Amino acid sequence: MNDLLETTVYKTVGVKAQYVQALLAKAQAIDEQQIKYEHYSRYGEDIIRLIYDRNIDQRILLGVMQTFSEGLEDNLYATDESTLPEQVVALLKEKNKRLSTAESFTGGGVSAEITSVSGASSVFFEGVTAYNENAKIKRLGVRAETLQKYGAVSKETASEMVAGLLQTGDCDLAIATTGIAGPNSDATGFPVGLCFIGIGNKDTITVYRYTLQGDRNTVTQTAVKLALFLAYKTLKNI
Repeated sequence: MNDLLETTVYKTVGVKAQYVQALLAKAQAIDEQQIKYEHYSRYGEDIIRLIYDRNIDQRILLGVMQTFSEGLEDNLYATDESTLPEQVVALLKEKNKRLSTAESFTGGGVSAEITSVSGASSVFFEGVTAYNENAKIKRLGVRAETLQKYGAVSKETASEMVAGLLQTGDCDLAIATTGIAGPNSDATGFPVGLCFIGIGNKDTITVYRYTLQGDRNTVTQTAVKLALFLAYKTLKNI
């Protein structure tokens, strides 16, 4: 890259495409063509890079940066080149917390992202892929009554999956995922893409509901990103 050029990056998860485009249009309306934008979007993650001459009018630069920092604040996880899993692992270390995961339709994808980070062994206790309903019962303590009444893809099941990890006493934060990846629905007739992501600690468990769009891989990979981001936000507030 030209030595006279500088870059500012914004990394987010869970922002609607129309909203990102509106922010880009707002920035372009005030940048007087002094800034180049690179926008990468995949699996619910958006990465926006501003590339500009170091001698840029600072009034313009600050105005554009404010547009993105304020507009993306609730969904922002990094303003550098670090990845989302790296941010989660760094926060776990900073907060002295240990994480476990219980996954169904994401098939171990969340734990794979965490363990891809060097040094994750100091903060990651275990990853359980409880794909079958009996695995949810035997390994995580999900009640058979819960599965019968609400189904495997439900707020209640996700909550009990989280609780099952926390009850072992070996983790401080737990993530659970359950959903319908497609291409077909299950016996419940719930829509493809419906998923529940649970995040919890010893004090509280919160379950988030999403209906994701795309093919099987897109649904699962987007859910992985969302699970990691929800863990990041939870850790930030501890």
